[in-house]
Amino acid sequence: MSLFIQQVVNGIGVGCLYALVALGYSMVYGVLRMVNFAHGELFMLGPMFAIVLLRASGVVRGHLNLISGTLTGSRMAMVLAMCFVGGAAFSAVAGLLMERIAYRPLRKGIAATGIISSLGVSLTMQNAAMLVFGRAQKGFPSILPVKHYRLAGATFSNMQVFIIALTFALVLVLSYLINRTYVGRCFRAVALDRCMSGLMGVNVNQVISFVFVLGPALGAASGVLFAMSYGQVYYLMGGNIGIKGWIAAIIGGIGNMWGAVLGGLLLGTLEVVGAGYLPLITKGALGSEYRHIFSFIALILFLVFRPQGLFGRKGGS
Repeated sequence: MSLFIQQVVNGIGVGCLYALVALGYSMVYGVLRMVNFAHGELFMLGPMFAIVLLRASGVVRGHLNLISGTLTGSRMAMVLAMCFVGGAAFSAVAGLLMERIAYRPLRKGIAATGIISSLGVSLTMQNAAMLVFGRAQKGFPSILPVKHYRLAGATFSNMQVFIIALTFALVLVLSYLINRTYVGRCFRAVALDRCMSGLMGVNVNQVISFVFVLGPALGAASGVLFAMSYGQVYYLMGGNIGIKGWIAAIIGGIGNMWGAVLGGLLLGTLEVVGAGYLPLITKGALGSEYRHIFSFIALILFLVFRPQGLFGRKGGS
């Protein structure tokens, strides 16, 4: 029982990272009815640029990017703000350029052209990141001093608490923005009917640009949390997480914000719990490195039995 509780706790932390990525996919699909397969690279750019800022400011140094000195109080808060705000801003600018250069000219074409374009953008950004930042894995500081706690037989860290707290804070802010502000009303209008929204005076291009700022910013925040938690960043890190975010969005109901959050939490929990029990079930034949099979099994089951996801509607998102 203690193993199950431990894996659930670990899975919720991983699921929060998937949820933030899934939100970006859902917002883009909700407005454009297009899958942005380059979203995983926006997840990667956040921590990559954060490392550049940390090195430029002298916070980290050396091959492993270890923190020079001790971070306490206001200095730690400033470093965290620099990582998240700087990484989110860089990914947001990349998202804006992506939409304006690669997607907007193809918006009136068939859906397949947008998907092919996003795949091309994904490969381009991967290779550009490799050339600019290098192909080697880079160390990333946790920034927070590591502490561990025990509850109900499970051990969890302050990093996991920070991930969960920040994720739900961002989701609540996003919920308020979408449901309680003028910009949010415009977003919902364009998601329902882009053509009619334009006739009613909504600037559709600005709304879409807003989506390509907000989605990448959330993805970058997830990327920084991932890098802090696992202590590394590399140019291919967005590929796997991007796929998981898309699966989470499908499970929750593509285009539904709270569905994306729940889909991410369920997927992360399923994957981590499955990884814990897989060696026991197979008597060591399969190790925890095969945890990804649970994500794809879940995807297949949902596509077969409930393709609209948990909160989606039949015949539409």
